[in-house]
Amino acid sequence: MTNRVTMITGAASGIGKGIAEKFAAEGNDLILIDLQAEKLAEVKSDLMNTYTGLNILLLAGDLTSESFVQEILEESSKTFSGINVLVNSAGIFPSTPFHQITRDEWNQVFNLNVSSVFFLTQQVSKWMIESESEHANIVNITSAASEVARPGVSHYCSSKAAVKMLTQVLALELAPYQIRVNAVGPGLVETETLLKTLTTEKAKTEHLEKVSYSPLNRTAKVDEIADSVYFIASPQASFVTGQNLLVDGGYSAGRVFKSFA
Repeated sequence: MTNRVTMITGAASGIGKGIAEKFAAEGNDLILIDLQAEKLAEVKSDLMNTYTGLNILLLAGDLTSESFVQEILEESSKTFSGINVLVNSAGIFPSTPFHQITRDEWNQVFNLNVSSVFFLTQQVSKWMIESESEHANIVNITSAASEVARPGVSHYCSSKAAVKMLTQVLALELAPYQIRVNAVGPGLVETETLLKTLTTEKAKTEHLEKVSYSPLNRTAKVDEIADSVYFIASPQASFVTGQNLLVDGGYSAGRVFKSFA
């Protein structure tokens, strides 16, 4: 997958940043998108210092803005003749009890987690078709929450379930153009954001309780998610489409009963 162009949203931190690092290490040119311009610039600087010969385009803005989506396509097409892979990684994860979720918060989650995925994919897939991109495919980042309900995040779970179904529908609609569409659903991942929340004994205790729900009894590393995204986007997965690959340490398979363990 060298000499290919990969577009990644949410690339300034966390899972998106890890995906950018993986694809850069494998020789991909990159289009990196995020709201955080300064952090995005830091990611580019680190990648350019680590890997030689990369062409990296940065685009900072709000993915829920129609004008920014158009800017993404216009600027990308000035730099690259086509695109091979789109990874929709941008998303938010607020935790709010059901009765306290406002209409604004609900809309904020769905606008970024679902609508931005839909409309960016709509435009990028047209570009893939027009440019006859080789091994073109789209990878959406869902979550184990697309399969397993959790209290306190009804909007997030619903949004990721929506992206899972969108993935399946688009796999059918884009198959005639030989564009594969899949999703990767992480479980609990050891990101910078997660580590920053572990500042109190209560937070650490709750975290360990969450970890215990996974049969493998640990969090995932960011690079484990990135490796899974890279695999499903690669020619090695050329007959895989419409799937939601859960990388959750077995969390979605069922609970581990401590008396059994």
